[in-house]
Amino acid sequence: MNTRVLIILALIIAALAGWFFTKQGDIEPPVSIAPTDVDYEATDIQAVQTNEQGETEYELNAESLTHNPVTNQDEMSGVTMNWEPSDEQRYRIQAGTATINQQTGELQLSGGFTLISEDKADSNIAPIQVSGQILKGNTKSRQVYSDKPVKVVQGMNSFDASSMKANLETGEYEFGQVAVSFMPPERQDQALF
Repeated sequence: MNTRVLIILALIIAALAGWFFTKQGDIEPPVSIAPTDVDYEATDIQAVQTNEQGETEYELNAESLTHNPVTNQDEMSGVTMNWEPSDEQRYRIQAGTATINQQTGELQLSGGFTLISEDKADSNIAPIQVSGQILKGNTKSRQVYSDKPVKVVQGMNSFDASSMKANLETGEYEFGQVAVSFMPPERQDQALF
């Protein structure tokens, strides 16, 4: 082979390699290293909150937790909370995500929630289960509410409501625009005599 052809071929290969290198050398999008709003992060959380008398108020389990110092809120995912705000009531709350402010007690559950209420004094009463998309409340005032639709189930009974308010200390609920489906048993004709 002619040396001139080999030199031209080598220059073409070098030009292609240079072009390829310059195109592959760019990082898109450029990496920016900036401070985050996260103060600390943790996974597999198990926490206990006590009241002023040192009694357990609630137990909390979460898959992950991040603390945002700007908003002073703990942001959690995969949340399960066992809450006993009084001697009569016990609650189990599950949610996809939750934010809580430890100083004010403000709480917001989102990504779907389930609130199960049990009467500690009478185990014969079926638990009340409330489920919906968003639940807000305050752990200090022991009040929760949802201005989004909720579904309520207790034993064989169920209904839908457009909103809900609850005092978890007393176990009192208030529902807005309740929709109930009533299915009476089938009629069975029997002779009286």
